[in-house]
Formats: sequence, structure tokens, C-alpha cells
Amino acid sequence: MSNESLLTALPDELDALFGQYTAADNARGLVYGLVGPDGLVHSRGFGVADDAGHPPDADTVFPIASMTKSFVACGALLARDRGLVNLDAPITDFFDEFSAGGTFDDPCDPPTLRMLLSMSGGLTEDNSWVDPFIDTPVDDLLATVSRGLYYSTLPGTVFEYSNLGYTLAGLAVGRAVGRRIEDWVSEELLAPLGMSRSWFDNQAPADPGLLATGYSLDESGQWQGFPPARSDAYAAAGGIQSTVRDLATWVSWLASSFRPPTGTGPDPVGRASRRELQRLHQLTLPSVVTRADGAVKVSIGGYGLGLLVTEDLHRGTVISHSGGLPGFILNMIWHPGSGHGIVVLTNSHRGNPVALSEEALFRVLDRHRAPARTIRLWPATRDLQGLAESLIRRWDDELAARIFAENIAFDRPLDQRRTEIDRMIGEVGPLLEPNPAPDATPDLLSAATPADVTWAIPGQRGELVCMIHLTPAAPPQIQEFEVTASPYATPRSARPTDISVRRRGAGPASLSSLPNSQIEWPAPADANGG
Repeated sequence: MSNESLLTALPDELDALFGQYTAADNARGLVYGLVGPDGLVHSRGFGVADDAGHPPDADTVFPIASMTKSFVACGALLARDRGLVNLDAPITDFFDEFSAGGTFDDPCDPPTLRMLLSMSGGLTEDNSWVDPFIDTPVDDLLATVSRGLYYSTLPGTVFEYSNLGYTLAGLAVGRAVGRRIEDWVSEELLAPLGMSRSWFDNQAPADPGLLATGYSLDESGQWQGFPPARSDAYAAAGGIQSTVRDLATWVSWLASSFRPPTGTGPDPVGRASRRELQRLHQLTLPSVVTRADGAVKVSIGGYGLGLLVTEDLHRGTVISHSGGLPGFILNMIWHPGSGHGIVVLTNSHRGNPVALSEEALFRVLDRHRAPARTIRLWPATRDLQGLAESLIRRWDDELAARIFAENIAFDRPLDQRRTEIDRMIGEVGPLLEPNPAPDATPDLLSAATPADVTWAIPGQRGELVCMIHLTPAAPPQIQEFEVTASPYATPRSARPTDISVRRRGAGPASLSSLPNSQIEWPAPADANGG
């Protein structure tokens, strides 16, 4: 029996995965998009978007509910960058009617805008409560706030999802910039990014084109449509409408901030602020979940600013956010290191397209063999690796004095290090001659930062595993220097790939995404020393 197989084209595989959702009657309609580093790569719709039976496609408008929050948080960072708002200011600087209590530290300091944007404002989770009130006028909401709120935790200490908190943060940013938050986000983010079919539901055009209807099953099992929602005070918590095509633009733009700049495309918010949006700000409780298929998922992460940040034990950082309104469940999820992502929009709240989109993303990452991260070594790391290998092969006291920082001899005398290296060479050697090519890359085993690298020097009976870590001060020197012998009798899979004493917790028995790092070896120095 042959093991040979031909892979199904990735779009076809994903079409089959998502097509089962409407085939199983989990929703009347679904449309998804495969996102790549440059935007939308492929999209397919299934079922129907509305009572007229129109099929959904990449330009069908859906309410995106809480996926709105990343747009509002990005707008807040833009206002901060322009000097219009201080995100560490308390909410009482914007709404003096804000009053809350219920903690053991009452009266405690009120939450800051940053706390509210990172879901750590101390207010209790309110997803069940807020849906009927999204059209509440601003004055009515502030009147409710003025009557007093209850904290469930001390502000700034614990993740707890609060739509009310996000609403207040959005209103505060609007006051700071002198425009409604809807206008600020639309004019400063959506328009520059070319997201022409994205808007707040209270600013929707008279003819929006194909607009999805949300559905729920009635008692007889028949799909019944919900009337379209129109937000007011709660616009910042979930008021945007958008499409797969526009959301692919949003995903690829945010993800691009984690890779070298290309110098093309709009850039309304700087790369550092976009990374800040996608950085962990508040930890959630770690968990281990057993899925229906028996697989085990380890969940480690938390909330950024309007986005969930998860650390996968193999693929590294994954960013996502879902949204839900009566008749809709929606999700966007992406891997910033590679730029691959998935957007899925459905017009019912019956199934779980969030889990489906996550499965789709990991199929994409597996197909592309996406590393957890790419570590771009310093040229100095390249140079000092070569000098360190020369020292290991033929010890020279003057070279050692030149490349080692003072702590190396302080940690362990140099003559002791030399004796240990000679003993290890005797164990695995003699060492094979290095590749004489000027552009040769060593046998790289791992790297955790641009300032360190672990590599192997082959011998006749085994290999030396060597590691250096450079100092932060210029000119860099070696502050950590480790060498160990690994005989060939030990299988490659059992040999060490990271021997830093600083990372003993990430040893052979640990699980982390560090082994799935891609290392970029700097090009050889040119005639000018570049």
C-alpha cells in the first residue's frame, strides 16, 4: 500500500471545511476569507444572506459586533499619538458623574482609559445584559452611570469583559478629540485604509448594497429574521458593519507591523502603536480544554487593546476577536508572524464558527509550515559566532580577551573553560574542518533573541553544541558562553538545542514555541563592514 498522496488545494480544503457549517443548518449563511500577508487571498460564501435568497460574498455587509473594539482601541492609540488624550488618565477626567464601589479598598481609584480598553476596569462582565440597550442614548447611559456602578474586582487587577467599560472609553476618546468616536474612527482609520464598505451602523448609507439579515430558529424550527440593530451610546462596544474584504484589509494591516516594513500602503497609525494594540495587557486564567475530538488545547494569553492575544505552544502568538449580536456570530483570527489569517461572518447565533475559524487558521499555518517567530540575528552575533567557533577549535588567549565580556572569566576561569573544551573535543572529536565558503551558514540549532545563537560543530564521534549571548552595550561582546558534548549515539531528536543556563526552564522536557523559531542568518559583511 502506497503512502503517496497529493494535497488538496488549500482553498478547496477550506471551502469544504466551512461549507459543512451551513450544510448542517448551523446558519442560513456564512462567508469566510483567507487572508495572506498582502490581504484577501480567497473567499467563498455559502447559504443565503437575506430573505431574498442572495448568497453572501466578500462584499456582503454584516454587523461585526464586538470586533468593533479593535477599531476603537486603535483610534484611541491614534489620539494618544497625536497628543490629544492620555490613556492613563482616569475615566473621571472625562465623566465626573462616574461613581463605582464595592471593593475592599473603597474608595479606590477609578479605572483609566487603558484599563477600560484592556478589559481590566473592574466592572463586571455584561454580555447578557447589554444587547437590548445598544440603542440607548448617550445622556440616558450617563444618567445610569451617575446613579452608581459596582466593581467586581479592583480596577487594573483582573481581566473581565465589559461592554459598558468600552463604551465609556470610546465616549471619552470622542470628547478628547472633539468628535464622536464614530466620526474619529471612520475619518481617521476606515477611510485612509480604503475600507469603503465599513461604517458604524448609525452612519450606514441609504443604499448599503447587500446587507445580511440575522436569524434565529423559532419554536417550530423555522428561521426567523431579526430587525437590523442601530447603536447609539454603545457604538464603541459593537457598532461597526463591515465585509470580509474590508476586514481582510484590517487584519493584514495590523499583522504587517510584526514584519519588516515594505514601504507600501497607507499607514494612519504607526507600527509601534499597532503592535501595542496586539500586545498582552491583561492576563486571563490559563486553561487546558479537551475538545470534542479528544484533542487537548492549552490556552495561555489574555487581552490586548480590543483584541485577544493567545500564545500557542507551537505556532506562537495568535491574535483574534469575535463578535456576537442577536442573529450573528463572527470572528477574525490571525498569526502576525506570518501574516496568515481567517475572517468568518455568519448570520445566526446557533453554531460555533469561532472554533471553525481557529481550526482553519491552523490548517493554513500547517500548510505553510509557519514558524512561531522569525529571529533576525545581529551582524555582531554572526561575527562573534565565527570568532567563538575559532576559539573553540584553537584556543587563543588574546582572542578570548577580545570577544569575552569581563563576566565570562568572573563566572568561570578561562583556563577551566579551556580545559573543559579540550576534554569535550576528545570525547566527540577530532572536529571536522569548517566549511571554507565565505557565505557558509553554521549548523544552527536555536536562537531566542537576535543577540544569541546556539549551533553545532560536528566531530567524528559526536558534536559540540555551542551557545553565545551578546551584551547590550556597544561594541557587543559575549556575556554567556556555553559548550557541551553530544555523542552521535544520542539520537538527534534527543540532543539539546538550547543550552543557555538562563533558560533552564525551557529544557528538553518543556513545551513551548521556542523550537519552532525561524532564524535569519545575516549576509556576510561587505567590504565596508556592513
